[in-house]
Amino acid sequence: MDEWLCRTFGVEKRHDWPVAAFTLLANGGNPGSDFWLLAEPVHLQLQRDRLVLADSGNLDITQEEANSLTTALNEHFADEGLSFFPTRACHWHLRLAHPPNHLKTHSLETAVGRNIRNILPSGPDGKRWHSILNETQMLLHRHPVNEVREQRGLPSVNSIWPWGGGGLPTNLAPYFVHIWADNALTRGLAVATDTPCANVPETAVEWLNANQGRSHHLVVLDTLRTPALYGDVHRWREALLLLEKNWFGPLRQALSRDKISRLTLYAFDSGQARSFSVSRTDLWKIWLRGKSLDAYFGDS
Repeated sequence: MDEWLCRTFGVEKRHDWPVAAFTLLANGGNPGSDFWLLAEPVHLQLQRDRLVLADSGNLDITQEEANSLTTALNEHFADEGLSFFPTRACHWHLRLAHPPNHLKTHSLETAVGRNIRNILPSGPDGKRWHSILNETQMLLHRHPVNEVREQRGLPSVNSIWPWGGGGLPTNLAPYFVHIWADNALTRGLAVATDTPCANVPETAVEWLNANQGRSHHLVVLDTLRTPALYGDVHRWREALLLLEKNWFGPLRQALSRDKISRLTLYAFDSGQARSFSVSRTDLWKIWLRGKSLDAYFGDS
């Protein structure tokens, strides 16, 4: 989804999509002209000959812990020109005083639950970053915050995951009239393009009531993202049925009553985007009518 969002808003990819700069903007920060990386706090677990990553969503990091850990990292890497910012307890940003010549990273989403050995930062600056990550892991391993966490039976914050590097692009033009999203990247893109943005309402009915008149809107419904990421089939199924009840069903009714003229759905899987577009006249094609989602699931 990140790639689709960046492309849609006219953002150019260099070595990475500059997700870090936009998410910092969404959190009230000022990226300026600096080079930024996301430095997500993570837990690496050794499984035989594999290092498997768990993201911060499962770590329950407090802001006090995040402040203490990033203070230690800033003291250690001051001479390297690295500055860590605990923007939120579970999402950190990293400013680089000396932008890398060429650094390719992989998103946190593609790394969760995987052996990270083959998806570490690469390119001419890759080896330097392998060294930085090794130093980070040694520093965090013996940090008092992690000692306390382990005593409490919590997983340690024993590494970071750098990704989404770049500077904030300029001269981006608005593409939508209004954006509705809880996703940080989308909200950052809204700020960068001076596009009105609000949180996603609970239901399509609420959204429709807030929009009087036709226009080009973007609504990001990403409740399926986390259960899909962790392979939680039960939570994914429940989230999908809730979307059908609260959004897809009401939107179909709104389309049939001519409250909206066209609906386009983008679905993402393994980095691929598929689009499905329907207008009011398409609803008259009875040979295309399907069943509700729960009918396809059956009793499973």
